Amino acid sequence: MSKYLMSLIIGTALLALMPLGALAADAPQIPYVVLDKSLSQLRADFNANVGKVRMLYIVGPTCGICLRGMSDLQEAVYSKKGDDPRMVTFVIHVPTLGAREANVGPASRLISNRHTTQYWEETGITGKLMQQVMGVDKYVWDFWTIYGPKAVWSDERLPPLPDFWQHQLNGLPAEKKLDANVFAAKLDEFLAQIPAVLYAGGGQSGGYGELRSRGRSRAGRRRLRLRSTP
Repeated sequence: MSKYLMSLIIGTALLALMPLGALAADAPQIPYVVLDKSLSQLRADFNANVGKVRMLYIVGPTCGICLRGMSDLQEAVYSKKGDDPRMVTFVIHVPTLGAREANVGPASRLISNRHTTQYWEETGITGKLMQQVMGVDKYVWDFWTIYGPKAVWSDERLPPLPDFWQHQLNGLPAEKKLDANVFAAKLDEFLAQIPAVLYAGGGQSGGYGELRSRGRSRAGRRRLRLRSTP
């Protein structure tokens, strides 16, 4: 059976099994961001969250195997971590298997997390750029990555090399096939680098730079009070 046919079957089944509330006509549409081929918005969002653990997924919204990957990660990661502010997820939907923008909304419901942003990138350049980064000879999608808190997207186009990655493609190392439980365990290792107390207030942006800035502001206020004391 071809991957295309298998993807259609699995995708249809997964969407059919979603809670009815998620598919109701009056349910709010989960927003997504439309990227241009420069990926400048994605790069800005990635760098705005330096200091956090970032997951970046390249998926096809009509690819049943991709949708199954999202569903597995929802179960292994997001349903257990809740809205942990130390982790941020970027899901980039690309036009594989004839996918269109209209397919992004239904697919995006498979991951439920307030720190997750869904994107539609209609040119497919995301996979080509990641192919360059990984140094492989095939288009990269159905691809699941983790970046540690120090990772920065410094190149104007190419994303940084992932600190950890898995895939669901033919032709890439079999030992790197997506395993949601292994992925979740690796995520825990990266989260351990960030003390939970730093984000105990539930803040969503800024990372270490913002925390240092807040610390300097508090120190400045203390010095001001000391100067004002008779």
